[in-house]
Amino acid sequence: MRSILFGGAARRWSLSVALLAGLATLIVSLAATTNAQDNPRPPHWFWGDDMDSYVGDQVVAINQNGVQVESSNIDSSGGWYLTVSPEDARTVTLRLVTDSGNRETDPFDVMEAGFDAEGLSISDFQHRIEQTIPIDIYARLHPTRTPRTWEFTVRINGVPVDPAPPSRYHGPSLQREAWYQSSRINIAGGYEVRVIACRTENESMRFGLRVEGRDDIIPQRNLLSGTRTSNSWARSTLIDLPLPGDDPNPSRAPGTRAPVPDADCRYGK
Repeated sequence: MRSILFGGAARRWSLSVALLAGLATLIVSLAATTNAQDNPRPPHWFWGDDMDSYVGDQVVAINQNGVQVESSNIDSSGGWYLTVSPEDARTVTLRLVTDSGNRETDPFDVMEAGFDAEGLSISDFQHRIEQTIPIDIYARLHPTRTPRTWEFTVRINGVPVDPAPPSRYHGPSLQREAWYQSSRINIAGGYEVRVIACRTENESMRFGLRVEGRDDIIPQRNLLSGTRTSNSWARSTLIDLPLPGDDPNPSRAPGTRAPVPDADCRYGK
């Protein structure tokens, strides 16, 4: 009898231990989860100290989506540093931004936090790039204006321009097969663009971008069907816009100031 009682007690003791162990594991797990929520991952530090020739310029961090997440001014000793949170980026490319042109590094992984013992050298910024601005053209059928009135604007880095251009509508009374243009839109540093639009004979709308000193730019996805009924915004293919240069003979869509017929809304030289 004693052995049976002893066996039952042993089993109850083992079960209690197992329950306590399970409870402890659950508490630790919950604590870790709460701690992770209350204390997001620490950032990754980037730095350098040999950019004496670029004092006053900037080093910026661009994440995997092409969005700038951090920046740092280069100080009088040629030094700079910035931190990138894993919440903002999985990888970043560091870009040196100067008046004489920009240079970039290869992408860096930022998922592991920490401070690199060895900083980055100017030689790590090995890829020369032309400065660009990412722009999308957005267009829709206006929900309250005269039926089949199109509205158009742009977004820069995914952010709508504010204020929107006052002249941004193309109503059904305007001439078909002719290009019209929006009001000027200041995109960065005083540079200006206009959205250009042309209504075809079948009521479709074609869109493009006019930039001073550049050809008119017609993105790959540039046409909205004349049978469209939705009032939701549609967007063009992303335009990675180089900053304006000096083209003595830019290619222009005809008739954007004084509209003239242009069969099929053609464009270019």
